[in-house]
Amino acid sequence: MKKIVPLIALSLVTLTPLGCESFMVGKNNNPGVTNASGKETVLPLTSSGYLSNGPTVIIDTGEENEKTSFLEQFDQLRKDLASSLGTNASLERELESEKAIKISLESEVEEFKKQVEVTQQLIMENEKVCKKLEESQAPYEKKIRELTLELTKAQIEATKTKQELISLKIEQLVERKK
Repeated sequence: MKKIVPLIALSLVTLTPLGCESFMVGKNNNPGVTNASGKETVLPLTSSGYLSNGPTVIIDTGEENEKTSFLEQFDQLRKDLASSLGTNASLERELESEKAIKISLESEVEEFKKQVEVTQQLIMENEKVCKKLEESQAPYEKKIRELTLELTKAQIEATKTKQELISLKIEQLVERKK
């Protein structure tokens, strides 16, 4: 106990000149309000108590003549946290939505790849069938050409025969007229 008393006195002596607002009670913190007539100064009611002059710990925020208490900063941080949590929740919902879209797009891409593979197989089968068809048509086309050539020859011979027949008839007619 003997050691604590001098420490309290020492702390009061060091903190008071440094300007710690929690130990200094300023008499000009509550300026008087002048009456409308300008003659009387009415002092506001002052309360007494531990926090009558505001918070005990005030921090300089770095801005001109603006100081905030820990409680004000704590309240502001709580509001910021609530806002951040709301934003975080909406971003998480959006992320889930984007993930669902991604999954559906990936399944569509897989389906498209399967369709492309099936289409390529059908194209290859179609080409094979076309080659087989061409190969199977080749002998028939050759036979058709041969038959067409024989038909043309027969038509030419028939035409020659008709010409000879006509020329013979002409000769007979000419002989009859003579």
